[in-house]
Amino acid sequence: MKPKLFLTVFFIIASSSFIYAQGNDDEKMQTLFGNEPVIVGGYGGPRVGFSQFDGKDIWLVGGRGGAIFNHVFSIGGAGYGIVNSPYFSSITFKDSTYNDVYLEGGYGGLQLEYILKPYKVVHISFPLLIGAGGLQFTDERYINTQDYNLNNHIICNKAFFVIEPGLEIELNVIRFMRLAIGLSYRYAHGVELPDVSSNAFNTLTGSVSLKFGSF
Repeated sequence: MKPKLFLTVFFIIASSSFIYAQGNDDEKMQTLFGNEPVIVGGYGGPRVGFSQFDGKDIWLVGGRGGAIFNHVFSIGGAGYGIVNSPYFSSITFKDSTYNDVYLEGGYGGLQLEYILKPYKVVHISFPLLIGAGGLQFTDERYINTQDYNLNNHIICNKAFFVIEPGLEIELNVIRFMRLAIGLSYRYAHGVELPDVSSNAFNTLTGSVSLKFGSF
């Protein structure tokens, strides 16, 4: 096609499209969240989880929060730490044996969540956490005092990647508060601590949480 002919055809098509668009300006633009304005809310609150590491019970305490779009989709963050410091009688690390060892650590990251039928008194949601964490064996249980330095007691530590999908049943207690009971599965890649399996932190977690905010 010759350049002049190409430009002529292009101009005709562009002009026709512009005229058609002007004649249909009453038609609303379609967007990812629909044709209505996006409604933004938010929440935050504590979460307590019960899980296991290498067959030992652990309690995870922390919090989460985020922005909620159109009442059904949330993006934010979450973080949890081990609070009961499970006990190991001994481990062997770098040809040395350590007795009376404790597990410390936690994880957190980005949290995405889809909420199904949020206006119902009882409804379900699907949270997904993607992030990282760290675990360490220490020769003494963590003591939360000003003169205690955990780094002086770490025998070994390991960082890891974590992804944790879940399902929660939520109860709208009052307008600005929700109670959630959930079950999730944590996949922690890269946990390689001595004398325990590399998948020792890959397991189910049961949780109870509160959400406070504008839903």
